[in-house]
Amino acid sequence: MGVETKRVWRAAPATLTLVVLFVVVAAVAVPTLAYLVWSDRGDWLVPGLLGLLSLLALLYAWRFGLHPRLRADDSGLTVVNPFSRARFDWDELRVIAPGENGLVIASPEARAEAWCVQKSNFATRRGRLTRADRITRELFTLLEEHDPPLEDEETGLRIRRARPDESRVLTRLERAASEEALAHVVPPEEHPYPVAEVTRRWRRLLRDPQVRVHLLEHDADPVGFVAFDATTVRHLGVAPEHTRRGYGTALLEFATTELFDAGTARAELWVPVADAGARAFCATQQWRETDGRRDGELPPAPPEMRLERRNPAAPRRGR
Repeated sequence: MGVETKRVWRAAPATLTLVVLFVVVAAVAVPTLAYLVWSDRGDWLVPGLLGLLSLLALLYAWRFGLHPRLRADDSGLTVVNPFSRARFDWDELRVIAPGENGLVIASPEARAEAWCVQKSNFATRRGRLTRADRITRELFTLLEEHDPPLEDEETGLRIRRARPDESRVLTRLERAASEEALAHVVPPEEHPYPVAEVTRRWRRLLRDPQVRVHLLEHDADPVGFVAFDATTVRHLGVAPEHTRRGYGTALLEFATTELFDAGTARAELWVPVADAGARAFCATQQWRETDGRRDGELPPAPPEMRLERRNPAAPRRGR
């Protein structure tokens, strides 16, 4: 049974129009000029060179303008560029994000840029939504058909992948959670929250194929987040007005289950030493405190403690 193609994206309509005009000039105007030169002079050298130029121009227009495409089918995405082709199965995709050189498609093992779908740095800096953003959302919709979000219809809760344009949402949630939990250690009036720095960090993580970022929604409203890599729960938080409802437990258990299902023998996370609430919460979730210490990521860098939890399915060493 063949693979059904769901969608194919090529270069933007404006770009395709320019390419077609270029093709018309190369295929009609240049050969016509070559013929006129030959009929006037009876010399094959200049017409031959013009004919070769026309052929090279047509090849260039096809290879760089008409050939690049991005194809979505039942099993995954195919990125076709002028001199390369990359294939990604839906279950291995980690990143779909607009980029200046092309739509970034990545798994933990491979990365490609679809040249046919680009977003300029100017549009990114201005925060403008473009064709690349619309295609990214379409691809996320297709991705969720193959890797559905974790949903509970009775409670209205849903854990889904965060999208590359949600760095500000993640920053807002993290700021609220952090200022609520650490106000006694990092007074906001003395240490204003580094919004720009944290937003840049989330943008970077949302494009990192080694990191998975998920949002918890309640009735489609983002209320919490979790980010983790192959061994570590890197960021976890719930908006203060939604705490004490089991949301943090759901997020942490989701991340831990994903890590253990992937074969991680021992998962770890770091919490501020001064955050007694976070330490007590983690203890109820079977996380054990260790002697590991490090400085916090954000100023004034309050010390953090390493916690770990062992995968119950992992084989134990003999004694």
